[in-house]
Amino acid sequence: MRVFATAAFLLASVAAASAQTTPPASVAFTTGASMPSLKDDTKKDTFQVGLTDSQVVTTLQLTCQAGRSHLLVFHTDRACEVSGNGSIINPGNGQKLQRTQYMGGYTVKADGSTDGGTMSINYLALGKAPASTTQFSGTMSLRPENTSTGAAAIRDAVLKKINADNTSGAVIDQRVDTVDISRLFIPSAGFPSDKGCTWSGNMVFAYQTNSWFMNLTGSCNGKDYAMKGNMPWTKTPGVEAQTQYDLTLTLPSAAATTDDALFASTDTNADLFATVDGISGKIIMKESNYVTTTVDGQDTTTPAQVDASGTLTGTNVPLDTVRSLGVLLGLLSENLFGA
Repeated sequence: MRVFATAAFLLASVAAASAQTTPPASVAFTTGASMPSLKDDTKKDTFQVGLTDSQVVTTLQLTCQAGRSHLLVFHTDRACEVSGNGSIINPGNGQKLQRTQYMGGYTVKADGSTDGGTMSINYLALGKAPASTTQFSGTMSLRPENTSTGAAAIRDAVLKKINADNTSGAVIDQRVDTVDISRLFIPSAGFPSDKGCTWSGNMVFAYQTNSWFMNLTGSCNGKDYAMKGNMPWTKTPGVEAQTQYDLTLTLPSAAATTDDALFASTDTNADLFATVDGISGKIIMKESNYVTTTVDGQDTTTPAQVDASGTLTGTNVPLDTVRSLGVLLGLLSENLFGA
């Protein structure tokens, strides 16, 4: 009996240790967006991004000048300064220890091209880990003049789906915004076990459905996480001046191996809380200070102030990958929460 009791104790100890060493893949995400450039393009927009999980607390600030043209001749590229810092959490006592400093920024050229290699992370010396610096790398193309092949494929699939669902004969809004991501390396958040992630893929926002459609692959610590899905932007029922994003990104499965994964069902409330292998989330946006702007020749009412908060959760996706996606969404704040 003593042998069995000892074995049971050892198994329980191993299970407890395993539970302690596997952090929950859940990241709290916040963004405070202030966009005075909607009224005055000489002013700068700011985006305060917060990412908090059981291991790391990160704060990023993007300060962006408005890209603009003068007399249709001189173009000012949109430049965003990126700053901030991050602390790791000592698992032994919960103490927050400053570890990272974010530096640099990126510039969106007239054609939408954006070099990620102009951003970096300084790692402060901590314990036996020496100080060091790691560069971001890769590129993004934000609202490009010429749509890439990958984004065009998603755009065509989305418009085909919209047209097929349009049984009323109403005019379809063909406008889309696209984001292309090409081997964008986002370095470690501070732990040696976190090797960083390299992201590639495409995102398309369809004005007809007010939804982002995504095809993204994160290569993290030697493993690829290829995910497809969408993130509808809808008004929060019964709440004034509040909207929300409902994110569903699924890993390949027998039920979702084609572009059908782009159109994950959100027809019922139950679908929003369904468990899927991938990353899901809900981001609530409180809006204020509305401004009317023109997008592709059409007037659009846009909030100049957005305060967003929510949670990103991974299922069979590790915390490092979910956190890295959160950083990516933070860097894309102007596209996700701006005009």
